[in-house]
Amino acid sequence: MTRPHPLAGILEAAAFTEVAAVRLPEHFGDAGAEYRALREAAGLLDRATAGLLRMTGADRVRFLNGMITNEVKGVSPGAGLYAALCSPQGKVLGDLRVLALDDALLLLCEASCRARVAQTLDRFIIADDAKVTDATREVTVLGCYGPRAAEALGRATASPPPALAPHHHAEVKLGAAPVRVVGTPFLGVPGFDLLIPAESAAAVAQRLLEAVQEVGGRAVGHAAFETVRIEAGTPWYGLDFDENNLPQEARLETTAISFTKGCYIGQETVARIHFRGHVNRCLTGLALKGERPPARGSRVRRGEAEVGRITSAVYSPARRTAVALAMLRREAAEHGTMLTVEADGTPREAEVIPLPFVQPVPAA
Repeated sequence: MTRPHPLAGILEAAAFTEVAAVRLPEHFGDAGAEYRALREAAGLLDRATAGLLRMTGADRVRFLNGMITNEVKGVSPGAGLYAALCSPQGKVLGDLRVLALDDALLLLCEASCRARVAQTLDRFIIADDAKVTDATREVTVLGCYGPRAAEALGRATASPPPALAPHHHAEVKLGAAPVRVVGTPFLGVPGFDLLIPAESAAAVAQRLLEAVQEVGGRAVGHAAFETVRIEAGTPWYGLDFDENNLPQEARLETTAISFTKGCYIGQETVARIHFRGHVNRCLTGLALKGERPPARGSRVRRGEAEVGRITSAVYSPARRTAVALAMLRREAAEHGTMLTVEADGTPREAEVIPLPFVQPVPAA
């Protein structure tokens, strides 16, 4: 049976899109106002592309530490981290957030890689006391983002909101429902992802939406989310990088990799690049002439030579021009380099600029 949408009460105004085979509201009638809500107040977002794996067993920490790029040992309950799962060749099979509980590890993964992450981990469990379970259907994931997101959460729970470092988490009560709130740094605006028991999702979503509206915000769709994400320069697995990329090509070295933790799958390749070499291509920011964003996959040229492809692009209201993330060859990725993007058969001038495109917004 199809689960009712947690924002069902306002879906009549929504236009829909499909992301990683998941149907999402693209906007609720005014994508511009939704973007401003994320930048200036708060937005409530359907995060149905986010799924949840649960790892249990006495060996879960030791096992997972030997699989992923970041250091799991020593992560106490309530703490968390961002990491990548790599192939033996060092290519990224998926990215994930690890949330430590007293008796389990929760792994938040996007739909584009959740099944692969679960299958890969399960395949390597041989003699370890560890088990991976897909718990996606047990929860509904909503995002509450923006400079007044914490205020909205406090109003919804009628208690002070938890102060959370990136990827750290805490359980709050929203009505009778236990909701796990996760600090989410990816958008360049303050905010949280909320893991809500599926049976309580509709009531919790309604109260959250009321609280967001009380601080001047609104429900927001995927279009506004994508604009803010790309302005923040944050790559998304399945769009900006995938199983064909090394972590350093997606610029994950400062957010997802420990270079002191010791062995994990793919570690030899990742460490060799860090200590002895470099990657030949990397994710890069481009500011384009004109407002129309180029399509994903558009060719990027330097003179007559193709040097990369567009991976994500939007019109940036903050910069008043189109901006894009592109996987470019290293020699073309220096800041200030002028390039040409072949968009709809028309050459467009583009300049390599530093990421993020827009500086992070502080909490109100």
